[in-house]
Amino acid sequence: MRLATGLSFGAWLIVVINLIMAFGAIGIFMRMAPAIAEIISNNERSLQACEEMLTAITLTASNNGSIAENRTRFKKALDRAKNNVSEEEEPAIIEIISHNFEKVFTGDSKAVLLTTNAILELSRINRNAMLTADKRAQQLGHGGAWGIVFMAIFSFITGIVFIQQMTKKLLLPLEEIKTVLLEHQSGETRRRCAGANLPTDIRGIFGIINRLLDRTTHDFSNNR
Repeated sequence: MRLATGLSFGAWLIVVINLIMAFGAIGIFMRMAPAIAEIISNNERSLQACEEMLTAITLTASNNGSIAENRTRFKKALDRAKNNVSEEEEPAIIEIISHNFEKVFTGDSKAVLLTTNAILELSRINRNAMLTADKRAQQLGHGGAWGIVFMAIFSFITGIVFIQQMTKKLLLPLEEIKTVLLEHQSGETRRRCAGANLPTDIRGIFGIINRLLDRTTHDFSNNR
């Protein structure tokens, strides 16, 4: 029956839309979370390296620990920063640090100033990268949320249309059949199933019922 096919299609369409919404939401968060985690992890390692380099300079300036130990600590942190480059501006800044850090541990005040400023700049670059990643994540989240909202609205409208069509093409005709049969049972034998703009299948069913009622009425009249 074409009516059954249409109603089935409408029901499956609503199911498919809701599945798309569900998988779309999952896809957005699965795409967003790993990217953010990787960016934050890379920048966090660089920030930690900056902190350790500044600590080594501070300890040397305050005569805490041996110069050799502080220099080794600084060099290890610098190597981690070199191996963890994630932003375009980092290599040039790291080059400044690499070029001047040896002089820091010989007491060169100019080298201390240049190296410290470069480390602070490296820290700033990584903090800004984390903020940028956070903004991108928020934009992606907002875009995904609005996408789901629009799909939900479309699903709602589709559901309303489906209910209206089901009411018009199925529920009202069934109510008409019920009313006609009850009236026929109570003695109103002239009442027949009728309706405007009915689906072909429903018109066929109405025709069959009306012919059966005509035959029943005719047989009843002949038996009287």
